[in-house]
Amino acid sequence: MMLWLSSTYHKSKGDFVAFEKGLNRSGVIWDRIYITTLFTFHYREVLKTIKHYKKYVKNKNDIFVGGIMASLLTEDLKKDSGLNNIIIGRLLNSSMLGFNDNVNIDVLPLDYDILQGCEYKYPSGDNFFAYTTRGCVNKCPFCAVPILEGGLSITNNIHEQISFARDTYGDKRNLLLLDNNVLALKNEDLQAIVNNITSLGFIKTPTFFKQSEFLKLSDAYFRAANTKNDNSIISQKLKELLDNLRNSKKLSQKTQEKIAEKVIDIGTLYEDEVDMILSNLDFFIDVEKKYNYKKPMQRYVDFNQGMDARLLTEEKMKILSALPIKPFRIAYDNIKYTDIYTKAIKLAARYGVEEFSNYLLYNFDDKPIELYNRLKINIDLAAELSVHIYSFPMKYEPIENKKRGYVGKNWNLYYLKSIKAILNVSKGVFSGDTSFFEKAFGKNEQEFLEILSMPKELITYRLFYENLNITSKWKKEYNALTATQKNILLDALSNDSFDVADQKIQTILRFYKNSVINKKNNILKI
Repeated sequence: MMLWLSSTYHKSKGDFVAFEKGLNRSGVIWDRIYITTLFTFHYREVLKTIKHYKKYVKNKNDIFVGGIMASLLTEDLKKDSGLNNIIIGRLLNSSMLGFNDNVNIDVLPLDYDILQGCEYKYPSGDNFFAYTTRGCVNKCPFCAVPILEGGLSITNNIHEQISFARDTYGDKRNLLLLDNNVLALKNEDLQAIVNNITSLGFIKTPTFFKQSEFLKLSDAYFRAANTKNDNSIISQKLKELLDNLRNSKKLSQKTQEKIAEKVIDIGTLYEDEVDMILSNLDFFIDVEKKYNYKKPMQRYVDFNQGMDARLLTEEKMKILSALPIKPFRIAYDNIKYTDIYTKAIKLAARYGVEEFSNYLLYNFDDKPIELYNRLKINIDLAAELSVHIYSFPMKYEPIENKKRGYVGKNWNLYYLKSIKAILNVSKGVFSGDTSFFEKAFGKNEQEFLEILSMPKELITYRLFYENLNITSKWKKEYNALTATQKNILLDALSNDSFDVADQKIQTILRFYKNSVINKKNNILKI
């Protein structure tokens, strides 16, 4: 968000702004460069990024680094990067960037055009992004929000934020809210925010007509041209949009011929493809509307950071029920909150919520079996209430760590690697599919711990190795081990140490050391 806000501020001053994802090597030398950071375990990548962009700025003192990691590891970053302009927290005053006009950059509207000017397509890029509140009333030890944003406060008016963005950049279907704990508000404040959101058209009936891509891109093109900002990537997107339209099987023969007539004039009547598109914009917008945008679509509101189950009361759920919330996100960070969490899910379901998503923190102060039980509770709740519950297990890393690798006191490194292998198969998300869950995590606690102890290949390519009877051979040897031997095995695997005196453990270790598929003969060497 820092980059979006900084872009708005600089464009208001008439400055040229470009957004890059990753290490750009265009050779352009910039007056200023802003780098945003996220997780502290990206520390090395951030230092690499800073080192790279020092070559592309007139003066290294005009590189500014902000965001979560920069706020948490400020002094370390100053020392290791050689930069002084490490921004802590939010941009509450432009003086933090060396200006003297006292602008609160944090409350400026976002510059949605910077995403249009980037080659990478962000999955959530076509949403409205906003805050209704900042900060949080809690001080969870695994969370950086209290450090970055402080206590809970209501931000600038949500109605003004979205109305400005809609008038400036065009309408968007969904609203993604980044509040950290909106349920900590008083009922009357929550009601006021919900009223503002519903007045913007985010209600439980379809009101959104898909916007013309030609119109959105052309508007972004002209805004960039008027502010003397780069529109080369937008031009490329317009050309790709034209190609996609020409190749569409939906078009009638007559429409295809009309487009061909315009294309043939490129180089004579029109300078290039973009000139042709912009000169015939109404035509292309009409074509899109005719074939694509006939029915209104349902809008959705997503409180993306999640709801606090401990604060969800009947009164607050009644207020929230006016919104088309999808998904309804509720954190389930510890097994001790099971009753509270279950009550919150059931309360929301009574008010018509059918799709839930939750974050399951693990590797903190929990035990491995508690992760299994929380997942199983979600499976059972989904079946009981006839709703969908999508679970996102999230591995804990201390907020000050500069690299991944933390192992919680109740976990071991091999179990963590096994969880990662399971999650890789499902892209990190688990729905309420009982059969898939039982295959991935086991039918009971014993099977779960057994799966976590498997060689990685047997986890990832489950069916393949089962069909070769390799998994059954491993299970037979694993189940013949005593509890003590299993612990010694896990310790050896966690430490990459295969020098174990116990003969049974040495024997089973061959599954972990030599599990290599002979591609030529399609057999496993054991």
